[in-house]
Amino acid sequence: MDKIMNDYLVKIEKYLKSMSDSERIDIVKEIKSVMLELQNNGVSSEQIIERLGNPKELAKAYLGEAISKNSKFSWRKFGAVFAFCSSFTGVSGMFLLPFISTLSIALMISGVITLIGGIIKFVGYLMGYDIAGITIEMGAFTPSPMQFLPISIVIGVLMFWLGKVLWKLTIKYIHAISKKMKKIEI
Repeated sequence: MDKIMNDYLVKIEKYLKSMSDSERIDIVKEIKSVMLELQNNGVSSEQIIERLGNPKELAKAYLGEAISKNSKFSWRKFGAVFAFCSSFTGVSGMFLLPFISTLSIALMISGVITLIGGIIKFVGYLMGYDIAGITIEMGAFTPSPMQFLPISIVIGVLMFWLGKVLWKLTIKYIHAISKKMKKIEI
């Protein structure tokens, strides 16, 4: 393998740095294998690089596929979303993806905190304490301690659900962006 193809693989690896080591190594091995097979079939290094295309675009396709393969949330995937949008998407993706993905996580965490706050406030009320730091205000309405738990459950579940929906939309958006994945053909 010559310098041209090695440089290409180094670029691919750089663009995939947000992926796990094992995923990144597998992708680089796959591309290297294709390069070697093409080279063994008499294709020149320049033709191989031309066939594979821009390394950034090829890495984008692999990264988008890896992110959209599973819609479950993980902190590693959250980091990959930011790498994807900052490296590969246009201006809309640079603002839209980070906003939606961050909002989704904030809503999921807030939903859990709201539920926990409702339980703490309700248990405090049953024990004869008023925990003033935990409150819900909707305009001029402030729920009584007996209303607080059901309201916090509803609000918490709605916030968590909305966060999950936004996360799934983030994954679908990434999938749509990377749908035009380049296929490596021999």
